[in-house]
Amino acid sequence: MVDEWGGGTVSNCGLVPNLLPLQPRGLVVIMSLPTVPNAATKPHFTLPSWGSGRPLVDCTVAKQRRSLEDTALDFSATNLVDLLRSRAATYNDRIAFSYSVDGEQNFLRITYAELDQRARAIASRLQRAGLSGGRALMLYPSGLDFIAAFFGCLYAGVTAVPAYPPRRNRNADRIERVVRDAKACIVLSTTDALARMEHTIDTSAELRRLPWWSTDNIPAAEANGWREISPDKSDLAFLQYTSGSTGDPKGVMLTHDNLLGNAAVISQGFGTTENDVAVFWLPLYHDMGLIGGVIKPVYGGSPCTLMSPAHFLQQPLRWLKMISATGATVSGGPNFAYDLCVDRVSDEQAAQLDLSRWNLAFNGAELVRAETLQRFAEKFSIAGFRSEAFYPCYGLAEATLLVAGADRSTPPRTRTVDTVALQAGMLTEPDPCCDASQMQTMVDCGRSLLDQEVRIVDPESGVECPRGKIGEIWVAGRSVSSGYWQRPELNQEIFGNQLPGAERPFLRTGDLGVTDGAGLLVIGRRKDLIIIRGVNYYPQDIEEAARAVDSELSTSPTAAFAVESGAGEQLIVLQELPRRLKDRADEIAAAISRQVLELHDIAPTDVVMVQANSLPKTSSGKLQRFACRDAYLNGNLKVMISTKQSLGIADDQEACESQCGCCDSCEQSTSDQVMKSVLSVIVDVAKDRAKRLTPSTNLIELGLDSLERMEIVAALEDQFGTRFPEETLLDMHTPSDIVRAIGVQMAGKTQQGERREVELGDYDFAESPEYRQLQRTLALADNVGLQNPYFTIHQGVTNDRTMINGRQMVNFCSYNYLGMSGDPLVVAAAQNATARYGTSVSASRLVSGEKPLHGQLESAIANFLGAEAAITMVGGHATNETTIGHLFGPGDLILHDALSHNSIVQGCKLSGAHRRAFPHSDPLACRDLLARYRHEYRRVLIVIEGVYSMDGDIAPLPEFVELKEEFKAYLMVDEAHSLGTIGPGGHGIASHYDIDAKRIDILMGTMSKSLGSCGGYIAARREIVEYLKYTAPGFVYSVGLPPANTAAALASLRQIELQPERVVRLQENSALFLSLANEAGLDTGASRGTPVVPVITGSSESALRLSDRLFRSGINVQPILYPAVEDHAARLRFFITSDHTPEQIREAVSLTAKHSQELGCGNSAA
Repeated sequence: MVDEWGGGTVSNCGLVPNLLPLQPRGLVVIMSLPTVPNAATKPHFTLPSWGSGRPLVDCTVAKQRRSLEDTALDFSATNLVDLLRSRAATYNDRIAFSYSVDGEQNFLRITYAELDQRARAIASRLQRAGLSGGRALMLYPSGLDFIAAFFGCLYAGVTAVPAYPPRRNRNADRIERVVRDAKACIVLSTTDALARMEHTIDTSAELRRLPWWSTDNIPAAEANGWREISPDKSDLAFLQYTSGSTGDPKGVMLTHDNLLGNAAVISQGFGTTENDVAVFWLPLYHDMGLIGGVIKPVYGGSPCTLMSPAHFLQQPLRWLKMISATGATVSGGPNFAYDLCVDRVSDEQAAQLDLSRWNLAFNGAELVRAETLQRFAEKFSIAGFRSEAFYPCYGLAEATLLVAGADRSTPPRTRTVDTVALQAGMLTEPDPCCDASQMQTMVDCGRSLLDQEVRIVDPESGVECPRGKIGEIWVAGRSVSSGYWQRPELNQEIFGNQLPGAERPFLRTGDLGVTDGAGLLVIGRRKDLIIIRGVNYYPQDIEEAARAVDSELSTSPTAAFAVESGAGEQLIVLQELPRRLKDRADEIAAAISRQVLELHDIAPTDVVMVQANSLPKTSSGKLQRFACRDAYLNGNLKVMISTKQSLGIADDQEACESQCGCCDSCEQSTSDQVMKSVLSVIVDVAKDRAKRLTPSTNLIELGLDSLERMEIVAALEDQFGTRFPEETLLDMHTPSDIVRAIGVQMAGKTQQGERREVELGDYDFAESPEYRQLQRTLALADNVGLQNPYFTIHQGVTNDRTMINGRQMVNFCSYNYLGMSGDPLVVAAAQNATARYGTSVSASRLVSGEKPLHGQLESAIANFLGAEAAITMVGGHATNETTIGHLFGPGDLILHDALSHNSIVQGCKLSGAHRRAFPHSDPLACRDLLARYRHEYRRVLIVIEGVYSMDGDIAPLPEFVELKEEFKAYLMVDEAHSLGTIGPGGHGIASHYDIDAKRIDILMGTMSKSLGSCGGYIAARREIVEYLKYTAPGFVYSVGLPPANTAAALASLRQIELQPERVVRLQENSALFLSLANEAGLDTGASRGTPVVPVITGSSESALRLSDRLFRSGINVQPILYPAVEDHAARLRFFITSDHTPEQIREAVSLTAKHSQELGCGNSAA
């Protein structure tokens, strides 16, 4: 409910039962509406229960539901951390939130226990990075990831700063200003959103300096590392920056106490209990979405279903269908949302709905119109909707959210007032004989709520106004913020106002209002007031007059404001024009001029018709008049026609051309071939709906939903080899828009189409950003006075020991897990094969490179793993690339673990399939993706690893096998580090879990680790292997595996079978190292039961220093630095082998702990 003009407040309305014995106060919203016929004789009347519909029920709060105080819920929490922890303990596996991924039937769900766990995991990561007490910018689309990250910040003592991810460069500047103002120390988002923001980050020095984390791939296991906190109620929870803030953003400081206080206000005003069900489509970074749709449900313990604002805007019916399907009792939105439903839902569709359980339909964030309430109630009475459910409300970000709202026991009331008197600053009833043009109809919204106190004050004198006189609305109460972030002087002016006899300071809302004893009329913003020739005009009145000229404009946004000129302030009116009226633009503009003059005795200097959906609005859909004024003055409107008189403002055609609209010059520069391709792709998706498709057709008019439009984007990306953010879709309304977007991407132009200069780094690789990043990483060692730890020369066989520069070292850098490399029998087998077959097979095996050893090795691999067949290739990395890239392609989907090896990711990219990463070792998240996307694709591949080489943990294979069988997908397991290391006899992950290997479609592995050789293999069903042998480019067009490597791998497999004690010794050594490291307080991350054990140091510099200290002490272990991992996750990675002795392991752990303590590594318990 944030109005984001200047100060960031709203003028909205509300009537709420005064549940405590406070001074009765109420709110009324004023609006200019067509006067009802009996308005002159009935200035006070109650909205009827329109329509026949289903039988009405008693709507009183007392009879509908019990008070929250009567529930078993604990409301003693003094902060949001304790609140969620309490709900997780009480409800555990009860669903907290459901998120509709398509706005209809596919859902992601999270329980209270899962939300608590995810919050703890994110908080643990933030705490380890030392970010407690800082501020985190949250750039998330709506969804469960946002909620988990928000609570994760709270759990870590980090102040959250929610905002919306920038759409190309449109609000990148604003994000930079918020970062500067909030002094953010990190940016949190999702993997997909970060990928879409890469260009914005790269082009912004302000954003580039910050660490950017994706929280959706943080393992749930990290929750165990959370250090529990219980914030003070006065601690900051988050900063609310209004999305309409322009050059000087202000962050409202909201504490835990503010939020809990307002949650109590909402609960009492709404009269809700844990038995209620809510549906919210409002954006979660917006206060109405976050506080009303997230914090309030957790406070009340009631489930909430969320959906994307885009899904609602595309098809308003989805919102009502969601309410109907879930049996929601609470939902709502701004006034325009109800208008959209009336206009875009057919009578037949309305008849299919069941809205009889919708007991509270809140209406806020903009002025509530009586006409809207009546139209909606009449339209949906057939679905069981009752007018008593309407709940007009008033609030603002500076008071957290809700200040007042409607009385639940009665339907909203309407009133009629004298317009002339109102313009003079007084509230009076109209004379029964006065002209209808001198009357206005408004919704009476009620009184203040709980401890909230509302006064009407003369803004100039600071004296409380008498009843009936217009003044500024002042508010005091527990929910009122202490002020804006780091704005002490402004805070004293806005938040520190005193009134005689009042014990608390008051907030100046900037809203104008007037009391009449029964309620408060909220008239508008003080700064909205238009003063011309000494007469006051309220923009809402002008806007309503403009829309009244044609019924087709009833829900179209209108903006009225004044601009300075030499002759004083002059009136400007902007009107969005629906596409269907574009041929009547001149006629409508002239009619608006006449109407405003007739009703308000003032002629607009300029009436501008602009394209639909082009005027600036807040995240909740509310018009931003000040942004409209700026766009007008700067020539940034999408102008259709203008009646402009001389104001010294840029010519309309110039303004149009500056926006690169559909001008002839733009169209002529577009490639005909690109346009043909675009139209062809759209026809493929839209089919019969595209019969009348032209370059200027709006895609929404074709009936294309969001998934279909995304399908168009994906096909165009494939066809033109370009990539643009999904948000670009919002700007791609027509084929012409799409062609221009493709041109921008392919030509490397800026958003404005300016010619891009070729920079030095574009053709001189030494100056390229990629190479310079490498140099920065390498320079880290020099900067701290250490030697480059990479490419050290090892003078001999590398196993538990190695020789470097003539010095014998204990080695933990080799994945010669079973000591096969250097084993005399393995070496002899390689030598014999070389003597017999040569050093190379000298051809592709398909042509003439096949040797007997190849078939023997492949049979041995298949038998060892329990698979039907196997194929070997010359490189492990290439095996993944060519297999994934060849078996899957466009039209397929690949789901892979977020920590997948680079070869898997590169194979996904090579395939051209859509790919999505799920959080590490999280089958539930993978399941959500399958439920969301499986039906859209022909083939789906799930890729996991047996043992993850960076963290040393084992994948939960049984759950993924069940997923692949349930959703009819393929499952691929990369066993590079699990073959020979886990399971009885080292037979790998299937053996480890006692699962039939044939239930895994593709087993991939490498022969350079446990098999002491080189190359990769695929073990799978016979048909897959046969297909790969005849068609896979990485096999068919590559030389066969050399005889020496083939023989070495074959001999190693035989040795493992003959000497199982090697595997036993490896597993015992691995367990010893891990237990000793944990006892020493070293952070070993998620490593469990594998020979890969990380020691996380907390920073790249610490990892470098620790590696150097150990090297000097005779221990060789390599550091893993940023950007291979995030800087806070920098580590040393120990590879344990069967040849290591217990003494070597004890010494290595002891020295690591000792040097970690000396260096003050962030993750050492010492």
